Amino acid sequence: GAIVRNSLEKFKLGISLESMRRSLTMATPNASPNRAHGGGLSPVSQSNGRLTFETKRFDDDLTSRYKSSSSPPLQLRRAPSSHFIPRPPEGTKIPLAVTPRTHPKGTRPLRNYELLPSRNRFFLRGRLLTGGDSPWAFIGSLVLAFGISGVWFGTTCVWWWHNESPAVAAIGAYMCLLTISTMLTTAFRDPGILPRGLDPDPPYPSTSPSDGGARAPLPRDLKVRAGIVRVKYCPTCHIYRPPRSSHCKMCDNCVDGCDHHCQWVNNCVGRRNYAYFFVFVFSTFLTLCLVIVTSALHLYLLTRVDGVGFRHALSEGAGSAVAFSLSIVVVWPVAALLSYHLRLLFLNITTIEQIRNQAHKTLVPGPPPPNPFAHGNWRRNLADVLCRPPGYSWVEPHAVATEDKREINPGLLEQDPDQTYAPGRGAWETEMHEVDLEAGRRRSESP
Repeated sequence: GAIVRNSLEKFKLGISLESMRRSLTMATPNASPNRAHGGGLSPVSQSNGRLTFETKRFDDDLTSRYKSSSSPPLQLRRAPSSHFIPRPPEGTKIPLAVTPRTHPKGTRPLRNYELLPSRNRFFLRGRLLTGGDSPWAFIGSLVLAFGISGVWFGTTCVWWWHNESPAVAAIGAYMCLLTISTMLTTAFRDPGILPRGLDPDPPYPSTSPSDGGARAPLPRDLKVRAGIVRVKYCPTCHIYRPPRSSHCKMCDNCVDGCDHHCQWVNNCVGRRNYAYFFVFVFSTFLTLCLVIVTSALHLYLLTRVDGVGFRHALSEGAGSAVAFSLSIVVVWPVAALLSYHLRLLFLNITTIEQIRNQAHKTLVPGPPPPNPFAHGNWRRNLADVLCRPPGYSWVEPHAVATEDKREINPGLLEQDPDQTYAPGRGAWETEMHEVDLEAGRRRSESP
């Protein structure tokens, strides 16, 4: 009967951990009776030669055996909160390695852009920046973009909305917003400004130049794939520029992946904003083509559908005529610029590298040296430039400026507390107190 009952339980409940343990217990010859059937018979009393048993579940036995007295039940445990606290709680000790720098005339913290010796102009506490060139070219291009868009939306799009199709106005609105947004992003985004003072003591050649000039720091040769790239030292920024970087004289900064300095956006075009610059040029060309086609069709349909003369159509659609004329003038330099940068994208070279290759052809006969950054396929080159992430800012203009105030060789300070040290960031004096000395001795004596 017990075997049949166990078989029925297995058939109903399936093979479980409890049934497996029950089977192992039944297979053991010395198994106790209270583990034979998954439950238990615990003797509690004996009267008149007979034992009295009470039933006890095997689950309760496991629970009491493996129950932890210190940990809460499983259902009461909660995962730690995933909410990020951007500001540390009050009373948190700031590490000496990232001590905030305060303003000399007050207690407010300094931002990185306030300590950056460049010609860039910063706005909104370093969140936006522009180049060091004259801003009038950028203002003129911005006025021209808003002028063509406003005239076209006020005249041509209104006629298309009421007479032909509202889709023209919707597509035009999207293209204009894309053009203006990418233009502003290119103009006010950090192009990849490199930090200064990373190599304050570069190596110099042992001999002076033959012409009697000043000695220049030695360059460095880096291996990139199968080619060798020579990087030079920037005496203004005191760093060895990374490959494909250059120093912009307009902004007085070394820019990572510098392509050129564009006066029409008043900013350098580098690694962090080149993709936005190309989208800006491409969307500008498409928007101008849309304005030209829709304005010309507007004037044509006025003469055909309404049956008026061309002069009357010009007077009635004066806005379309103005937008058409301005777009025709602007579209040719934009098309030339777009074709030039398409060629650079297919070859995966920058404008500065293209100019150097042209100079190399005039000085040295033969083909220019191979480009080690090219991937051998125009599709891969295009994806590498346009689909790569812009990366983080090297200088973080908006972040709070910090300095390293850690002690140099605290063990020597324990031996000579009155000694003065002069690290690279400036001379400073350290005074050791008795508590610090005692703590240092304990640390040195501890294993």
